[in-house]
Amino acid sequence: MKRLAFLAALCLGLAGTAQAAYTATPNDWACTNKVGGAWTHGRAPSGCDASAFGPDSFVRGNYTGVVFNDGATSLVDERKRYMQAMYPVIRDASERYLRSRKPAVSARELEAFQRGTYATLRQETFWSHYRDAQLAAGQPYVLKMMRGDSGHGHGMMQVDDRYHFVQLQEGKGWNMMQNFTYAIDIYYAAWESAPAACLGGVTAPSGTTAQVEEYWRGRARSAWSAYNGGPTKVCRWQNTADANVAKDNGYRDNYDNRLWLTDVADLTKAAAIDVACLMDDGPSCPLPTGGSVEPGRLLQVGSAACVLNGSTLECVDDVRDTACLAGRASFDDTTITPVYVAQTTGYARIDHNRHQLCRAQVPGLQSLASAIATLQPLDLRSAPNGMVLGQAAAGTYQVLDFMVAGAQQQTRLYRVRALVNGTLTDGWIDAGTAATHASLAVGAAPTGAGVIAYPGDWVKVVPNLNMRATPNGVVLMAIPAGTAVQVKEVFGTASANNLYYRVEYTHIDGVLREGWVFAGNLYPASTLANWAVPTAAPSAARHAHCPNGTRYDHHLRQCMSASQTYGPFTAASVQACADGGGGAVCTANRPTVVDGVAVTMPIWSKAQAAAATGNGDCPRGAARSLAHRFHCTETVTRNGAAETDVYGPFGTALVNACLARSGNAAYCRGNRWPAATFLALQP
Repeated sequence: MKRLAFLAALCLGLAGTAQAAYTATPNDWACTNKVGGAWTHGRAPSGCDASAFGPDSFVRGNYTGVVFNDGATSLVDERKRYMQAMYPVIRDASERYLRSRKPAVSARELEAFQRGTYATLRQETFWSHYRDAQLAAGQPYVLKMMRGDSGHGHGMMQVDDRYHFVQLQEGKGWNMMQNFTYAIDIYYAAWESAPAACLGGVTAPSGTTAQVEEYWRGRARSAWSAYNGGPTKVCRWQNTADANVAKDNGYRDNYDNRLWLTDVADLTKAAAIDVACLMDDGPSCPLPTGGSVEPGRLLQVGSAACVLNGSTLECVDDVRDTACLAGRASFDDTTITPVYVAQTTGYARIDHNRHQLCRAQVPGLQSLASAIATLQPLDLRSAPNGMVLGQAAAGTYQVLDFMVAGAQQQTRLYRVRALVNGTLTDGWIDAGTAATHASLAVGAAPTGAGVIAYPGDWVKVVPNLNMRATPNGVVLMAIPAGTAVQVKEVFGTASANNLYYRVEYTHIDGVLREGWVFAGNLYPASTLANWAVPTAAPSAARHAHCPNGTRYDHHLRQCMSASQTYGPFTAASVQACADGGGGAVCTANRPTVVDGVAVTMPIWSKAQAAAATGNGDCPRGAARSLAHRFHCTETVTRNGAAETDVYGPFGTALVNACLARSGNAAYCRGNRWPAATFLALQP
């Protein structure tokens, strides 16, 4: 079995629609109540609840007959019934697809393309997509959808959630005909581009019957090799020493022997579902009953939760984060309305990163990997509303995950690792509501090592690890396995809590660069040790430079002492300080010392700074910039001209480079640099 992990180049056949960027989803992402199966038609392992991505009512209403029934008296008879229903669906879908791409296609090419498609489905999933199955004997049968490759592969065509995360949220794994249409584009692109060198010397569909057959067979095998391994592997099937030779031979056997036909008796039977409508995602297809896109409703669109803000849907990728949408639009959070993705095509859509949205909407919410101090013992639970495992003593903990419950009360729930009955245990604590959280848990300085690296910690990369310009962005270079780098910042994405570390690295070319490396996931199983592990500090380099007697706070992105916060502050924060009655202190520069050098900067009380800068991922008025290595930036007007400021943290190597380039400019020792200076140090 394979999945569509072949391409971050999947844009190949899908023009601008494909989101091929890598999303580090954990194994079995959004896979609930997983069941096994068997390597027979319709029952390939594994299956997970289909309702995680769309309403069962849509499947029941549109895919009658093509759901495998595990509860059948005879699974052999059920397999034959299922395949007799599935065969005309794929026959009609593959013909409709190819004729839409090549209206003048010959009958011989159509037959070969369909045969190659049938073999692909058998090689991938034994034609498995929907199945009614039970989690255990005596439990009810529930609609499942095919999930392979440790849960990463979705549907009968095995679209990989690490490379097609957005599309899978939109239903292109769950909706069977959308799964087929989305993925067959890739097979077709390889079918069309197979070079003569791959075709075993038979380079045209002419000659004897055997030669014509061999030509189309070579086209099909080339197309599947590329579908499985990526476009550079189009000739892979000819290399008997390739590591994937067993897969290629398996496809060959399926193609040659037409193994799907063992369970199909009537090749001319009509399809029992509306293939054309479901392929087109058309408005004539029956929609789930009761769902409509309206203001004031909390909507479930695929696996995402959305609210309507004007003519724009604003979404988070998991319903557990619905409370964080309350600041975007008002809605009733007591019920959620399932909505089919076709109903949303007329709306613009914004998919928020929970780690940025929740911070911005929930004052005082602490971020992933930051440290909190609990001010009294708190119950440690197995889940946000789970059983009590014991009590977590008052102390300092690292935030390993978070959740906000209730759009109005905004109950803050943190996952932490605490000592319970002598054993370190992961669990959830209730850190209070909007009204009570300040008396239960507050941001704090780290004490000891974290499960996740804290900024300033050193880690050793485990494999050769790509350093990117932004989290999941453009690759700058590969950092060799075993290299020690200092973590300057931690950033999380998606409900899977994909972790990225900001690091500095001097390549073998002698050039210093700053960028991001993927650091793994924590849940459902930790993969941190596969990517970067703690190591001893090889130098005294710092991840940020602060005034004497202060520390850099990762969550608030400022240097601070026990009672004060040190600038520079954004222009918007300064204005908020003034509007809040801060007076002259908002703009005054006061003397302090950084690295033994006298400098001046604004110094505010911590309460004043917290109110003025806000709780967003960036300080008030600033935003992450893709052009500035994902630092927070603010554009301001000085002396009648627009200037962009870049905010830190800036590590020791960058500070030294800045000092050398600028002639010891004072700003190099601060937390705000001119964009031109920063970019000049980022080749």
